Amino acid sequence: MNRGNLRDAATSGGFWLAWLLLAAALLIPAPAAGFLLGFLAVTCAVLPLAFGSRWQRLGALVALLAGVALAASLAGKAQNDPYFKKDRTPSHQTD
Repeated sequence: MNRGNLRDAATSGGFWLAWLLLAAALLIPAPAAGFLLGFLAVTCAVLPLAFGSRWQRLGALVALLAGVALAASLAGKAQNDPYFKKDRTPSHQTD
């Protein structure tokens, strides 16, 4: 059994986490949650893009571009999400 180093584990984990976050972002119907998960997928794809093998870099680049496209397409819908339009004043405050 070969022992790997931390860099290999981090790049592999970042690669798979980016793809899992993209899949979750596509499955969740809430636009704000999809935007957040797409943004997190882009963040996770940076490490394999910098330090991964050739195939991990290619896959991370595809995940990065897909995450940016997903976040850009959901940005307008996330701004108009009715959850953020609710009145958030605490009940103990009266004006």
